[in-house]
Amino acid sequence: MRSRYSAYCHHDINYIHQTYHVSTRADNAVTALSQFAKSCHFVSLNVNSVEEHADEGYVHFCVSYIQHNLLCQFSERSRFVYQNGWYYIDGVLQDASPVKIGRNDLCPCGSNKKFKLCTEHKLSANA
Repeated sequence: MRSRYSAYCHHDINYIHQTYHVSTRADNAVTALSQFAKSCHFVSLNVNSVEEHADEGYVHFCVSYIQHNLLCQFSERSRFVYQNGWYYIDGVLQDASPVKIGRNDLCPCGSNKKFKLCTEHKLSANA
């Protein structure tokens, strides 16, 4: 899970696509994955729990990201299967309502700058 999150942060779209299980890859187009990753600045990943069995595993996590001046968050319980490596199958997603970030609010990216002055989220979203 952490490797997929890092791949989103670094826009390694091929890695993200290759870690989908072959049965779900066609439903997750590289262009759509790329557009999403490039439109966001990922702020945090918190892994809440991990269940691992011989050929199946579950990861419950929360993600925060900045997109279009909104702080977005979701949690998911992801299902992975092991077939010579772990592959993402699907997940149960719970979106939180996006929160508008005020120009004078501290940027959620952790820079300790006002949102209007912070370039961290702008640089990564335009990469």
